[in-house]
Amino acid sequence: MALRRPITLVIVAYWFFFWMLNALDKVLARHDIGFLRWWGNDRIEKFTMYFDRLMLDVSGVYPTLLFAGLVELGVAGVFLHAGIRLAGGGPGAARLADRAIALSIAIFLGFAVFDVVVGDRAELLEHSTYVGVLLISYLAIAAEVFFNHLQEMTRQTPPDTVSGG
Repeated sequence: MALRRPITLVIVAYWFFFWMLNALDKVLARHDIGFLRWWGNDRIEKFTMYFDRLMLDVSGVYPTLLFAGLVELGVAGVFLHAGIRLAGGGPGAARLADRAIALSIAIFLGFAVFDVVVGDRAELLEHSTYVGVLLISYLAIAAEVFFNHLQEMTRQTPPDTVSGG
């Protein structure tokens, strides 16, 4: 049997990998992990600058990044669960993906508020762009559900038997 939700599966897989790798980036930044040196984003430097601007002790930078990474790993887990449920044909996969998208938007809104507070307009633009991409992801999933429903209805509707007389 062919997979009936390939667009949703690709979207869910993308956001799973996005959040998982983003979480790992916060934990592994600037570390040698054996087969490669994980460079990642310059989050430690940025957050040190943010903490300085906010007059906070910079010893809180790594715990803050670790907390954000754990939250992101949790969202990745929700996307993974949705993907497994989707691939297995389980019910409610689209609803679970919708929840993961809503959770992702909430996280990016939190990041955006932080960006405004610390005055980082480049990060604000980036996080706002991700909200837009998440909304498009939601619309693509909704469209796939809608068109699958139409296909199902078309298959169940008997051919037009209207006669001319």
